[in-house]
Amino acid sequence: MLEEIYQIYYEKIQHYFQKRVGDEYQAEDLTQDVFVKVFLALPKTKPDDFERWLFTIAKFTLYDFYRRKRYLLVAEEVDTLMQEIPIEDQDSLEKEEALRHVNQLPNKLRHPLILAIRGYSYQEIAEILNLTLSTVKSRVFQARKQVKSRWSHG
Repeated sequence: MLEEIYQIYYEKIQHYFQKRVGDEYQAEDLTQDVFVKVFLALPKTKPDDFERWLFTIAKFTLYDFYRRKRYLLVAEEVDTLMQEIPIEDQDSLEKEEALRHVNQLPNKLRHPLILAIRGYSYQEIAEILNLTLSTVKSRVFQARKQVKSRWSHG
């Protein structure tokens, strides 16, 4: 039974992580973590909706990963950032400059902004960072404002 679960769900879980962390090796590690948790829990648990239960474990494994991680914007995410924060003269901006501006933000602003750039909802960011929804909205707004201000002033 365990081997069957592994064969059916392994690629789905790995794809879930790959899409969210963007690193094949990290996605592999997180996928392995999920299956260890699942295999340890299965003898004690009989979930009604197995797939939903499995993806809940994956979601919280990802949240734990992000709680332990230092958030830095990577070059591949700059285009998304530039779409999110409209600047009048984007042609003059260098990706390295954008990376520097974001990565120099204080952690409390940088972390929620980077998660937002990575496509997480404000509610998910609140759960990952253990903050209230209104705090997340405020910090993402402030981070965008500071980045835009830094870009405007060189």
